Amino acid sequence: MKQRGAAYETVMGRVADGGFAVLDGGIGTEVARRGGLLGAWANLANAELPDTVRAIHADFIAAGADVISTNTFGCTELSLAAYGIHGREEELNRVAVALAQEARERAGAERPLLVGGCMTTTSYRGPEGKVAPAEEDWALASQARTLADAGVDFLMVEMLSHVERARVELAAAATAGLPVWAGFSCVTDEEGNLALLNQPDEPLVESLRRIDLSGVDVAFIMHTRVPEVEPSLAVLRCVWDGPLGTYPHGGSYARPNWEFDDDFTPDVLAAGAERWLADGCRIVGGCCGATPAHIAALRGVVDAAARAR
Repeated sequence: MKQRGAAYETVMGRVADGGFAVLDGGIGTEVARRGGLLGAWANLANAELPDTVRAIHADFIAAGADVISTNTFGCTELSLAAYGIHGREEELNRVAVALAQEARERAGAERPLLVGGCMTTTSYRGPEGKVAPAEEDWALASQARTLADAGVDFLMVEMLSHVERARVELAAAATAGLPVWAGFSCVTDEEGNLALLNQPDEPLVESLRRIDLSGVDVAFIMHTRVPEVEPSLAVLRCVWDGPLGTYPHGGSYARPNWEFDDDFTPDVLAAGAERWLADGCRIVGGCCGATPAHIAALRGVVDAAARAR
């Protein structure tokens, strides 16, 4: 039996009734914008720049986010070890949850606010990373349990971009006993064919069919560029009849810096959201490069859609 708190039930009840929710933007890219280092996917900022991380959460809440995500992307023992960081996985995850919770409490918002525990693959080396499935499962399950014990409302399993890894990630998240949201990252090749980011030789629909989503509450297209969101959502609908969401990105990481797309503006994201909501999406937000200004623009679109119901 999955643990679902009152706030989670309220938000998901609204979604089930045809309403909407707003997700936050890119935590790591905001850390970088505000002068923090992105090494180890900005996880060290939880301990070294806690005021910055807390302020980012607060700014996203003020912009209108109903859901904020912890700064724990890639915060597993294996991923941290790849950056020479050992023995700090539990500390960095717990601090990240505490910072998100503090921002929520200080906001004093009348609307329910959820804290999602962000998870992704153990290291960012693509499907040829040579991490044994059992080792990856252990690292991800450990993070999932830590996030759950620290008090997140649900788990956000992000960057699902390869079938075998997606299976491991979702199975590991399920061990924590919390609701799970699943986010798929998609790309289009030169011929217009859609695929998972790290499985480019297989059609997207075939990859998705090979992933068990029975334990998922919401399925997303995320870390996907705006023009690719609509066709990716259409494919996702072929294999998933539950709530849909999306949070696109507008940047790419070329060590040691982020490169942001000039055309990933709040207005562009808002215009896309109008179409996605009309097509059945229930939760919208932003990924890498999405600022509080992007989330404020989405809030306006969601509020207008809610009034028009």
